[in-house]
Amino acid sequence: MNHKERMLAALKCQPVDRIPHGEQMLHDVLIQKILKVKMPKAEENALVRWMTEELSDFQFECHKKAREFLGFDFIHVFPREPWIKIDESKEGYPIYRDVWGMEAISTPFTYEILKKPVEKPEDLKTYQFPTIDDFKYDNLHKWVHKSDFFVVVQIETGFFKINQFMGFNNYMFYLYEHRRELLDFTARFFDHVFNLAKKVIQEGADCVWLSNDFAYNTGPFISPKDLWEMDFSFMKDVVRKIHDLGKPVVLHGCGNQNYTLDMLLDCEIDGLHSLQPTAGNDICQIKEKCGDRLCLIGNIDISELLPFGSPYDVDQAIKDLVEKVGKKNGLVIATCNLLDMDIPIENAITMHFAVDKYSARYL
Repeated sequence: MNHKERMLAALKCQPVDRIPHGEQMLHDVLIQKILKVKMPKAEENALVRWMTEELSDFQFECHKKAREFLGFDFIHVFPREPWIKIDESKEGYPIYRDVWGMEAISTPFTYEILKKPVEKPEDLKTYQFPTIDDFKYDNLHKWVHKSDFFVVVQIETGFFKINQFMGFNNYMFYLYEHRRELLDFTARFFDHVFNLAKKVIQEGADCVWLSNDFAYNTGPFISPKDLWEMDFSFMKDVVRKIHDLGKPVVLHGCGNQNYTLDMLLDCEIDGLHSLQPTAGNDICQIKEKCGDRLCLIGNIDISELLPFGSPYDVDQAIKDLVEKVGKKNGLVIATCNLLDMDIPIENAITMHFAVDKYSARYL
């Protein structure tokens, strides 16, 4: 099987020749250690750069080689969101406006939001979402045309993205005091999500990866009833439309998924990513419940195991996951978020090399 065949089989919960694996993001600091090269601005905010900046040919080749070395099957990219510099702070840091109308001060490691695009209830009606042409697809094109990875493209969606337009507190206020207006805003937003999904599929994406952190460690931020009405009911329609275009859909969601799993199954997503073990997600129990209805992606802990465990600890965790879940089909191994700069390189390498080792032994 090649990368694309392996990932598609896993997402359909069908047998594979080995368990596929990869990451949402591989930090430049780790790439430097793998390849013994110097990456530009490696220690700065990698996620912001991954979402907003065009990869140079050198950066692309470094990312490609590091992923090939680790044996990844998929590459995770964004429709790029260019930032426009509009000013400077008194400390000399640039102030940017993004495609959504958010304005923020950007420092090498953080950014401070100065203005949100929805500041009052009336803005829910008048706000204009960006067009698909406001995004750039150059990084996507590189991975589609210059690699053989299974290309997943992340689109931020649902509760996670919508509350960013106005802030968490205002979202809660609008939820109860301006519910109709918030629902109409949400419907318009999900129209945008599908239009962007259709565009990235046209540009070569193999899979749409919806990202929606709607839960924390003990459950969802809002009630399951509200979550269905204000989010999942719209997502279900988007998933159906993407399936009609012939592509699978993965949902990324941090936090505890146990209270929302039935609703996610009803949405008919193909894969669920994160399955953060420290948030009460028992992947064996979830696999038992979901069977061949849902491919499980992630579950490798980044709070204790990878940063502080030994390579042996990491190796044995992969062995356990392959033996208990991998043999049942429908598993893609990854961290529950990303391979960040604070993870020892020997643990990152051990994790991904162990997938192939134990796949050969137990499948």
